[in-house]
Amino acid sequence: MLMLRVENLYKAYRYQTRGFLFATVHRAIARGFGDVTSLSEHLEDGEFYALHDVNFDVARGESLGIIGSNGSGKSTLLKILSRISFPTSGQVLIYGRTGSLLEIGGGFNQDLTGRENIFLLGAMQGMKIREIRERFDDIVEFAGLEKFLETQVKHYSSGMQVRLSFAITAHGRPEILFLDEVLAVGDLDFQQRCVEKVKQLQQQGVTTLFVSHDINKMSEVCGRAIWLEKGVQKMDGKVDEVQRAYESALRDTKQ
Repeated sequence: MLMLRVENLYKAYRYQTRGFLFATVHRAIARGFGDVTSLSEHLEDGEFYALHDVNFDVARGESLGIIGSNGSGKSTLLKILSRISFPTSGQVLIYGRTGSLLEIGGGFNQDLTGRENIFLLGAMQGMKIREIRERFDDIVEFAGLEKFLETQVKHYSSGMQVRLSFAITAHGRPEILFLDEVLAVGDLDFQQRCVEKVKQLQQQGVTTLFVSHDINKMSEVCGRAIWLEKGVQKMDGKVDEVQRAYESALRDTKQ
């Protein structure tokens, strides 16, 4: 069963603000007249591609890893899939309830307590108040923050914020889960518990997209991977095959 489809995805950013209004109007006109070439193949002055013609499908229960060097477009892709950002052209089709963990403290109100933020972020993840109350104890236990529930989140360490954010997201019963490299912030024990939780969700049919520099950890939870380089999709295949190709390319660049 198809859960996610990405077709001809492009994302352009600007090096500078000069000419921004012209570029915006030009793209709007091209989109209105169906001129896809103007949108996808030609950059305006001062623009660059963060993503260039990315295409893939993800099935129910599949776990897809996304690897690449810094600046390759991994986080940009997840932000578009999470509807935080929008593509310049192309389309993203999502068939299910999503949960996202993309950045430290993302979605939290730093002036609210841990308890209050469980309800806030839970609602943002699509849970009803009744559902949050039913899962509250499980969320707190998984995060291991029982003693800090009445503390404002701005006083949490980055690791504590990641633990709480992951616990809320994972217990929101998403059908599609987006995870960025923020999991690397937590301690090793919590990182491993997150991996085990992701495996458990996979067994329940949850689809996962996982960005990480830790390829060994990625191979624990992903059977398939996509390699992005400077916004271009270099490879899509079995995670071990993509890993070997990526590591070989890294060695070649160092020689």
